[in-house]
Amino acid sequence: MTDTKQAGRERGFTLIETCIALLVMLVAGLGAASLFSYAANYNTGANDRAAAQALAQRKMEQLRKTSFGELENTTETVTNAGRSYTVQTVVCNDGTALCGGLGFKRVTVTVTPGAVVGGSWSRSSVVLVTLRGTTNLGPNFP
Repeated sequence: MTDTKQAGRERGFTLIETCIALLVMLVAGLGAASLFSYAANYNTGANDRAAAQALAQRKMEQLRKTSFGELENTTETVTNAGRSYTVQTVVCNDGTALCGGLGFKRVTVTVTPGAVVGGSWSRSSVVLVTLRGTTNLGPNFP
């Protein structure tokens, strides 16, 4: 007799409770999936920016080895890790203070990713600027 009373009080979940629980899990699951998609998208964009930074540094190192008189404006397309980048070098040497004055050249290297996957921030260019001086010491040095 006690077994029948016990069995009558033991109830499982109703169909409505189960549907509500599944709905809550569905909303949480879709939120997590959206977060993973967002993270993967921006990780790809960050990878493109890091590769663009590495290309800009590599170009700057090449320009450091170039003699002062041979520095010139260039634009080239470089492929790195399956992605294309535009590398633009601008040399300013008009003698103004903006370009560093006489005996100096302001060198700007701009690397722009090609077709990128990330957000709009990852489409922006990486810019490195340096100031190069001549090796001539001038009339005041012996």
